[in-house]
Amino acid sequence: MKKSLLVYDGSNPLFRAAVEAATRRSDELVAARWDSEPVQAFLEAQFDARPFAFIFVEDDAVHVGEETVGRVLGRMGFADSLVDGLERTYAVGGATFGRLVHGRTVADLSGTFPLSADAEAHLAELRRVREIPVQDGPPAGP
Repeated sequence: MKKSLLVYDGSNPLFRAAVEAATRRSDELVAARWDSEPVQAFLEAQFDARPFAFIFVEDDAVHVGEETVGRVLGRMGFADSLVDGLERTYAVGGATFGRLVHGRTVADLSGTFPLSADAEAHLAELRRVREIPVQDGPPAGP
């Protein structure tokens, strides 16, 4: 089975901690920061652009936006009612949230797309990602 890949905004410590918690719960899920070069190459190959979005690659499908929220939270075992509510919240407030928290507008792109052959070539390296630094800079001393 291929490892699933979660592409997230790593500029925020809260999001890094949340993604670290999610990946710690599964050996089949790895994460990579949106702003990393390998992710940017993957996005360019998949979308002919570099959309700023929450992305989840599962098998041969690329989920974007609220579809990513639903897939990841569902996979983590959250209740369907909570997952549905958070998907709707992302759909309605994602753009505003992106501007306020991320400092950029989230791409107006949502749904599930087939993985392109060109994009798949970039996944081998991305699916080997192992560490998610939760803090910026060197670790705190004792």
